[in-house]
Amino acid sequence: MELAVRAVDVSKHYDMYRRPIDRVIEVLTRRPRHVVFPALESVSFDVKQGETVGIIGQNGAGKSTLLKLLCGVARPSAGELQTHGTIASILELGTGFHPEFTGRDNAALNAAILGLTQAEIRERLPAILEFSELGSFVDRPVKTYSSGMYMRLAFSVAVNVNPDILIIDEALAVGDGHFQKKCVEKIREFQEEGKTILFCSHSLYYVSSICRRTLWLDRGRVMRFGPSLDVVHDYESFLRERDKQLPANDEPVERATPARFRDIVVCDRNGFPRDRFARGEDIHVRVRIDSDQPSQPLHVIVGVHRSADDLQVFAVGTHADGMAPLSGRSEYELTARLLDVPLTRGDYEIIAFLGDEHAMAVFDRRDVRPAFAMTGDRFEIGLMTIDHRWDAGSAAEPAAELVRQRR
Repeated sequence: MELAVRAVDVSKHYDMYRRPIDRVIEVLTRRPRHVVFPALESVSFDVKQGETVGIIGQNGAGKSTLLKLLCGVARPSAGELQTHGTIASILELGTGFHPEFTGRDNAALNAAILGLTQAEIRERLPAILEFSELGSFVDRPVKTYSSGMYMRLAFSVAVNVNPDILIIDEALAVGDGHFQKKCVEKIREFQEEGKTILFCSHSLYYVSSICRRTLWLDRGRVMRFGPSLDVVHDYESFLRERDKQLPANDEPVERATPARFRDIVVCDRNGFPRDRFARGEDIHVRVRIDSDQPSQPLHVIVGVHRSADDLQVFAVGTHADGMAPLSGRSEYELTARLLDVPLTRGDYEIIAFLGDEHAMAVFDRRDVRPAFAMTGDRFEIGLMTIDHRWDAGSAAEPAAELVRQRR
């Protein structure tokens, strides 16, 4: 299969000056007055035609710099970079938009920049505007647009100019749920048509589900390039280890509030502190509270977030569950018993809130990072698994039995 993108030892360096005048002094004296910042260093990878490749990494890893090189917005300082086919891109929000022009005018202008003729623009503009769902805003200046509206217009132009290569940089992060779903469906449609897609995102779920292979960058260098599930797994492990090395902040913050958390402990069903659990085990979260005003009614909310992307998994609360508020004492001990927890392998955090009798005013918040880890013998997509079996008739019975045994 032919290649759509080929990068060999690509580097991009920027000259950093302490003051603007230093540029002039450097030219006049011919003595360097700058330091070199390596945004990318010896990056090599390839993308086959019709392949969808993800690009992940922390902020400052060099992801956006690489995409700019691919789009021709910037040129590499060293190395060889080849692309084959027409390219449409969605980079930083608003890139290529004139703030004083309307959405309609900007859509036509961007389509022209991407190579469409006037006849093609007239033919495709209605579809572009319809896909964006901007309504009357299409005839208003884009300087009045929200970030989500910018993304709608940029994505609509990019996917309706029929490019050979589509480059997306965090476009789905600012859209609402409805438009995100619409964008993902359009990406799936592009994949079926054999288009090449480079998808840069912090949403590891989208990367794992959309992309066949993934490139992980860190500080401008390639950490790993390979099957998405494997690379995302390694990246999540890297993030967990990074978080463990951050200084812990377990000391309660003194606040002028009537009540506060004393401590939060994760335990097993027998009440013993633990930080590792297998899928399907019970997890107990024991909370102890000090109250300076025993007459003040209190409610507690315990939420669980996934550490890798800070995605909220679920939350339970005494108020939502119809419990009477805590009241009449200066000390409380409360346990949230989470039963048969179906979470997939990974590290998780607990974020707890202590509120008033209506669970509205927050008296205290405590973050436990990391709180516990879920173990497992394989890496899976998503947050949780459910009991299931496959049934395709009598011939499938051995396979169905195998699914139950693995679980």
